[in-house]
Amino acid sequence: MLKKLTPERAINIIRLSVALTFCWPLRANNSRTVIFGYRVMQICAAINMLLLLLPTLYATYLRSDDVEIVSHCVTQAICEVQCIVQSVICFSKYDTLQRIIEELWSCIEGAQRYESDIFHEYLARVNVLYGGYIVAMYIIAFVGLIGPLFLPIVHLIFAEYPFDVKNRTLVSAVIRTHQIITCHQICAHECVCLFGALLIWFIAARFECLMVELRRTTDIRMLAAFIEKQLRLKRYAEEVVGCFRLMVLFVIAACTFVITISAIAMVTNTPLVAKMLLAGITASLLMYIYMYAWPADHMKEMSLKFSQSVYHLPWYEHTARMQKNLLNVLVYQKPVILSINCLVPELSLRYYCSYLSNALSFCTALRAILEGNTT
Repeated sequence: MLKKLTPERAINIIRLSVALTFCWPLRANNSRTVIFGYRVMQICAAINMLLLLLPTLYATYLRSDDVEIVSHCVTQAICEVQCIVQSVICFSKYDTLQRIIEELWSCIEGAQRYESDIFHEYLARVNVLYGGYIVAMYIIAFVGLIGPLFLPIVHLIFAEYPFDVKNRTLVSAVIRTHQIITCHQICAHECVCLFGALLIWFIAARFECLMVELRRTTDIRMLAAFIEKQLRLKRYAEEVVGCFRLMVLFVIAACTFVITISAIAMVTNTPLVAKMLLAGITASLLMYIYMYAWPADHMKEMSLKFSQSVYHLPWYEHTARMQKNLLNVLVYQKPVILSINCLVPELSLRYYCSYLSNALSFCTALRAILEGNTT
């Protein structure tokens, strides 16, 4: 199946994996009534998540003396807040995301042979990792929700309500159904990183396609059309980065918070289950950041290679005017990067590795401090 994976099928797989988030916009050819209904569903999805967040916080308050349950509730609350944040961002950026998706489909459907080959190369590079990520997320949800019925494991969802639930069959059934739906929403939101990664990989592939097109440029008219495509692609990249920048910021902040709690839990007398929960949510958030860091790093690399590729053209065979225009393209251009002003200078694999290194150093220092205080 993976060998026969086409760009269209890959897009549809990711679209289905995030369907319950309502973050993937509808096509522009849908009627206004359908789009309005879809946007109402976006609001309902966020409210539905809020209706689970409040009982989670209430459970944290009631069971504050139980470290294991508090750890479970904290990790659960972080996922729920992440879902609400992503829903709000996608709702506010709906029109921009719709334009981005329309451009994506337009390019995929009208791709020439060499462009299709490049797209398939990119798919072959990432399909196993991203496909495995989707499968893992939904298997975890399925086992967590169905497992307690057949296996001696605790429920995946912790929540307390200010009314009797156990002695009311109908109320209990409604709440359980709500928790099942919400849990699958959380899994879908954990796959939103694939939505952003897909668009960033697409930008990198488009830069590579433009490099192939640049080699075929022979006159001023072709060069002018080429530069217009380049500028349009850079604007497209800026729009994509603008849509997902705050999502990345939230996950980095949440990951930093969880790493701090995990470091304290690892060096104190904390139950093993609590440590496992914190380690699990930390690994999940780190994987989420990596899903953005890898394509963002490649997008920067391809945007730099793009302007440098002019040098490899047979410019010496062209007229003086053509050489001058090619020189203008060769002039250093600012690479396209995913950054957050004053907080994340540039999301890349280098930044990701430095983040991991700093996190491990922090954990080691915290452990030394706590052990020093106990002796």
